[in-house]
Amino acid sequence: MIGKVLVGAAGAVISVALAAPAGAAVPDFLGAVRAAGITGADPAMLEDGYDVCWKLWNQHASGSQVAVGLVRDHPQLTGDQAAHFVLAAYDDLCPVPGSYDYWAYSTS
Repeated sequence: MIGKVLVGAAGAVISVALAAPAGAAVPDFLGAVRAAGITGADPAMLEDGYDVCWKLWNQHASGSQVAVGLVRDHPQLTGDQAAHFVLAAYDDLCPVPGSYDYWAYSTS
């Protein structure tokens, strides 16, 4: 029951925060992740952060779904930490919507 409450609260936070514009600041991402109490090697955390972006943009997964997947894949994370990780990736690693126009740059 507590897990569902945490995931529900995390989903609300993620839904509100996903409306904010994103940037590309790796040091900011790592700082935000560490501030949430998440530890690990920088390359591994960056890989997971970029994977979050891929799931958000390409799979059209919700932030809540991605956070649940992080907890499943990394059982040491709490729901709150996973939510902060998703938000940090979105804010600091994910491309800004509309910054790359496939049709304008495609050769096909």
